[in-house]
Amino acid sequence: MTDWAKRYFGLSWTATPGADDTGPLITATDNPIGNAIEAPESAELTDEAVFARERIHYSRHPDGTVTARTQTAPVLQYRYTPANHHLAVTSSSRLALTAIPDRPTRLATAVTRFTRELMRAQLIADGWVLLHASATVLANGTALLAVGDSGAGKTTTALTLAANGCALLANDCCFARLNTAGELDLLPWPSAAAIGLGLLEALGWSSIAGAHLADGESPHPTQHPQVTDALITERTAPMRTQTGRELKAHIWPEQLSRWFHLTQATTATATAVLLPRIDPTADPVPRINTERCTEITPSVFVTSDGAERYPDLFGLTDGSTREHSTARAAVIAHLNTLPRYAVDLGHDHAANTDILRALASRFAQRPGGRIPALE
Repeated sequence: MTDWAKRYFGLSWTATPGADDTGPLITATDNPIGNAIEAPESAELTDEAVFARERIHYSRHPDGTVTARTQTAPVLQYRYTPANHHLAVTSSSRLALTAIPDRPTRLATAVTRFTRELMRAQLIADGWVLLHASATVLANGTALLAVGDSGAGKTTTALTLAANGCALLANDCCFARLNTAGELDLLPWPSAAAIGLGLLEALGWSSIAGAHLADGESPHPTQHPQVTDALITERTAPMRTQTGRELKAHIWPEQLSRWFHLTQATTATATAVLLPRIDPTADPVPRINTERCTEITPSVFVTSDGAERYPDLFGLTDGSTREHSTARAAVIAHLNTLPRYAVDLGHDHAANTDILRALASRFAQRPGGRIPALE
């Protein structure tokens, strides 16, 4: 489990135990006999949440303790004790001893996800806020943020720049906090990158991913089997569900480096903000759109509400970040002082690459200043 956690976010976060060994703790066991958790029955659990597409029943008790259990086998049971920041996780059955590194057990996956949630809670307590933004680091060490709604082009922007000489700090979300020098520091939020098959092919990565999967490497557990099959059989046409949701490849952070040789960054300061948008017209030409609004609003923040994929069901951040309104206001104000450019992207990946590289080049040469108009 520790090895899997390191693989999942070891490129983004490292930790050194304190001298007094205090801090959040996760313990896990696959021995259901005599373990430290009194397994709750589903009927005893009053609330329900969907966490990473899995239904979990849970209850918050008067003393602050939270107990929970999953609904699919092997059942996982949880007990979080806030007084000592301890989360205990137990599997209802013993784990196979033949598990190999690229096939994490159900228990290892759960422990990794909640380790990340405990780290998230610690960062929020330390004044960081979580942005819906990708971030790529330029040669001068500063970062370009790309913000926008889901599907706006944040991942396209980040991965295109990362494939062309920039370092990738975040593909979808990142932490931000003003430092004492008045700069906006950024940290990664480790998560799998959801990449559409069209973008994966445009980046030249489809055959690489397909070869790894064909050789027996396990896909991300949330990747749709149809996507895995398409990659193995070298089919690159975009795929959608009956409801219109695009099916995407899910790539772990370490695979971005191991498979595609991307450089990944662990920190940077923001120098500018891009607001990408995929132009829906038939033959769009990528451009800087001076008519679009570039004001950054509070919608840029990730919140811990029921609509989020990783709701705060254990109350690690007390269910919200409202207590950090001052930090959020400061980040918003700072973002609106940075150079901001609305960038309309098209369906021609080479043309998108040209405009994004031109933007990156100008900011790398003149960090913090406005760039001249593109020719």
